[in-house]
Amino acid sequence: MESFITVLNGVITGKHHGDINNDLFGSPYFGHEKIIVPFEAQTVQLEPVTFYTYDWKRKSNEQLIKEKLLPMPQGYVWEGDELRQMTKEERILEGLDNPQPGYKIENGKIIQMTLNERLDAGQITQAEYNQQMDVKNNNELKRRLAEFNNDEESKALAEIDEDHAAERKVKLTALLAVKNQPGWPVNVQWPQ
Repeated sequence: MESFITVLNGVITGKHHGDINNDLFGSPYFGHEKIIVPFEAQTVQLEPVTFYTYDWKRKSNEQLIKEKLLPMPQGYVWEGDELRQMTKEERILEGLDNPQPGYKIENGKIIQMTLNERLDAGQITQAEYNQQMDVKNNNELKRRLAEFNNDEESKALAEIDEDHAAERKVKLTALLAVKNQPGWPVNVQWPQ
């Protein structure tokens, strides 16, 4: 009495115990190749014979993937000799998951979308866009006002120092440019 498997086109069709010389006539295994295996061999029906080592131990999934006998499972990558699940960022960059609203993939990186892109993508409404632009412009105006020194000493220094006057003129031009940005006007007091 022997343990053997039946194989058709390289695929295991069954594991049997008995006389290997029996032709299996009238059974679904008639005409299949017969291969002797150890009694304790844990073969799986419908798996290819190539999934097993010479001593009928099943190869690891990692080994089968390396040998291209199994496809790389979606959402996994090789890290050295180890197969690991992709990180959330890797899944997004591979197109398996979508980035969070407000973010996009550009040049292999996840970056924040502009307000215009979010509006065009339907992620924000026109009212939300206008509100965020008002906040952005207001913050920019406050930043420029803070940089612009408008005290009496600075005004007097600009009258006698050309470099100070030129620097003051650049800051004043930048400050006034806020008026041309979308979302103007904002409620901020201008320097007197």
